[in-house]
Amino acid sequence: MSTPYYHLVPKGWRENIAYRMKVLKLAAESESARDDLWIACHRDILFYVNTFAYTFDPRLVGDGESTIVPFITYPFQDDLLLELNQAIGHHDVVVKKSRDMGVSWCTLAVQLWRAHFMRKQAFLDVSRNEDYVEKPGDSKSLFWKLDFLLEHEPGWLRGSWTRTRLHLECDNTGSTIDGESTTGDVAKGARLTAIFLDEFSAF
Repeated sequence: MSTPYYHLVPKGWRENIAYRMKVLKLAAESESARDDLWIACHRDILFYVNTFAYTFDPRLVGDGESTIVPFITYPFQDDLLLELNQAIGHHDVVVKKSRDMGVSWCTLAVQLWRAHFMRKQAFLDVSRNEDYVEKPGDSKSLFWKLDFLLEHEPGWLRGSWTRTRLHLECDNTGSTIDGESTTGDVAKGARLTAIFLDEFSAF
């Protein structure tokens, strides 16, 4: 997958934040700039993530630090985002991970990006119990992370979404993200673009 705009995004912490502010100011002043940025996001998932995505780290509570963190990807996360996207519709991907690698955030970012920019995608997120899929106010749950990613996008990029329990749908593309807990009937009868099996070792 080509990443034609990713090289434009600075990866240093201060430089990336300054770049994001510059991009948002430009978009606020120009409809054509918004159109160009939308196209860049459509064509380049790494540009989309590193320019507009944020994650959450509740441990950052001292010295005036914000718990809302710009999603500035490490090289292994770049590889993961691209590999996950390219695998969809072709083959499975198993990720062996430790904590704090951002694998859940990367996987959900791929789903959200495809739901944003591709028509009629259908994703299913599965974890070992329903609270890990969606529990209001719980940052460990997958749908909390999806909501967080969307909430921190600028409105002109976010567009219109329909949100109900265990369901998220992009009104512009008709693409959906649903959630279930692990049962013997998970995904039964469903036609899906891809399934994310979270906490797979606990299934």
